[in-house]
Formats: sequence, C-alpha cells, structure tokens
Amino acid sequence: MKSEFGDRETLGTQMLKTQEEHYNSTPIEAGDLSHEGGKSYMRALIDVVENHRSLQLPYYIQVISSRDVLYGSRAFHFRFFARLSEPLMEDDMDLYYVDNRKDELKLLWSLPHWSEFDMILADDTNKEKKLVHWIKRYMSMQRE
Repeated sequence: MKSEFGDRETLGTQMLKTQEEHYNSTPIEAGDLSHEGGKSYMRALIDVVENHRSLQLPYYIQVISSRDVLYGSRAFHFRFFARLSEPLMEDDMDLYYVDNRKDELKLLWSLPHWSEFDMILADDTNKEKKLVHWIKRYMSMQRE
C-alpha cells in the first residue's frame, strides 16, 4: 500500500516486510543478544569515562535501564549520566564510582527491576552473592 504523502510505502507495509524478512532470516540466539548488548553497554560506559577524563573530583556514573515499549521486556535501553553526588539506590539501575586520578572504575551496585527481587531471593542456589546483598540492602532502605 502506498502512502498518501509521497511515493513511498506506508509504515504498516514497511513493518510487515521487515517482519517477513525477520522470519526468513537465521534465528538470533539469546546468548548472541546478551553478548552484543553487553558490548554496546560497555562501549557507552567507556565513552562516558573518556568524555569526563578532565574531572579531577571523583564522580558517579548512573545507568538507568528501561524496557522498550514497542518490544516489551525483550529490548532494553540504557541511559548513562555522570554526576558528582551519589544517587539513592533504585531498581533497574547500576551505579559506578570513577576516580580519574587513580584510574579507578568500580561498580557499586546493580539492581534488576523490583519485580525480579522475590525470584532471586527465593533461589537457594543463587551464586550471585553480591546481587542478593544489593537487593537486601535496597529492600531494607525502602522500609526505613
């Protein structure tokens, strides 16, 4: 179907073609997605550090994650903010400490969405001790 605004296909037609091409392509494995997502996350984090190399005071990099509304829980977006003050702990957020004088980058905490807390805490075999600690710390702060 052609658009009434020029000689081009409508957005719906374009989306249907893209979807059809997707189904005819080689499937993407979950591991591939997480690996690629991790690489772009790290590139963005390094970019923030490099863009703030001139800062002599220690600072924080706050990474807020959100789910893409169009694709639901399968697609995440990350927003990176450099700040001088330490923010309060929030779910769906990572916090890094950076000291350029010492060439130091340290993860202070990383929390998933609050809806995942109970599942993580209920898993007795959970090997992610730091994650469990961060969740318990966050939950205790919410009760205060």
